Amino acid sequence: MPMEKYANNQLPPQLPSVTTLIPMPPPHGYFTNRRDIPSERFIPRLSDQFSFTGPNGHHRCLVGEPAGVSIAKSKEDCPNFMFPPDAARSLAAQLLLEMSYLHANGICHGELHLRNFLIRIPNFDDLSTAELYKRFRQPYMVPIRRVDEKPGSPHAPPHAIYPMAMRMPANEQDNPELIISDYGTSFMISQTTAPTLHTPALYAPPEDFFNEPITQPTAADIWTLGVSLYEVLGERPLFETFAWDRDDIVAEMVNTLGHPPSRGWNAWAKRSEFFEDDGSWVADFRRISTPVFRRLRRRLWDMGRGETELLCEWDVAAGEFRALGELLQAMLAFEPAERPSADQLLRSEYMVKWALTRVAEAEKADSAHHPDKWGALGCRRPCRTS
Repeated sequence: MPMEKYANNQLPPQLPSVTTLIPMPPPHGYFTNRRDIPSERFIPRLSDQFSFTGPNGHHRCLVGEPAGVSIAKSKEDCPNFMFPPDAARSLAAQLLLEMSYLHANGICHGELHLRNFLIRIPNFDDLSTAELYKRFRQPYMVPIRRVDEKPGSPHAPPHAIYPMAMRMPANEQDNPELIISDYGTSFMISQTTAPTLHTPALYAPPEDFFNEPITQPTAADIWTLGVSLYEVLGERPLFETFAWDRDDIVAEMVNTLGHPPSRGWNAWAKRSEFFEDDGSWVADFRRISTPVFRRLRRRLWDMGRGETELLCEWDVAAGEFRALGELLQAMLAFEPAERPSADQLLRSEYMVKWALTRVAEAEKADSAHHPDKWGALGCRRPCRTS
């Protein structure tokens, strides 16, 4: 559907149902089941635990595996804010594999965004302590002093340690491996009847904006991952607003995806500042944004991968651009019940033809060069300490 037809004032008709996302058979010669790629390896694992008793009680401490920078930091350290195309495809597949694994185990993450997606440090597990210090420098301690120059309390720490300075620019990541971190607000779906999402507003699903109960939390995760995938695959966020104003974000949803369900549309208190009842922009528009419709397809061309078929880094001729649009359109359905599950999305054309294949190829090459890298169930072997 040409976007220019609706560029100035009118919303296009409702987009096709999510049922048009047709599952694809696996490519000949590749894995026959996505479980051939161990999804649990993308989840951070606990390495140890210990307890101690202090002035504030007894504390149990959990030791997790180390990780590198977040996807957000990696993009910020990169001149063009993008991963190489194959690396981006692999990241998209890894994120969906991780979500599938969480949902299959009855867990909703509840706070997905680019700063919770961490890149593993290459060749980190085999470093000795001496090699670790040589590569990343020794810990740098600074004393802690009170501003009023009085002695510190007996339970205050005497010093602080600066965090490790690390740069992993996105454009230098040819074969990144991911883990999803920060499970502080995650919950067991079967045990949580009225969950509260802690997702940053830019990534939150529409039901959260319209104050509807989160009755399908896995669908909320799917929306959030869909918004994130656009940013992982390109250079910029899907929804672009000033200061993450919640009403501006809802307007960006409408701008990108079309008319929401009537209950949300009618419940939106500040809708009249953006749209008329028929969905056209108000004539006296005073918000800090541009009242021009820019649909999802147009935003796919604007994501930084080239704005014409000739220049695009996605395989437009073979259908990759179209398949990616169908994937994101399905994940970003306004109705939670219309969003496919993570397992269904893993069988989509985009995942099967372009994304999962990159993970499988990287796995095969990595196994050939490092046959002992993975232990049982895809677990990393513990790093050496001397």
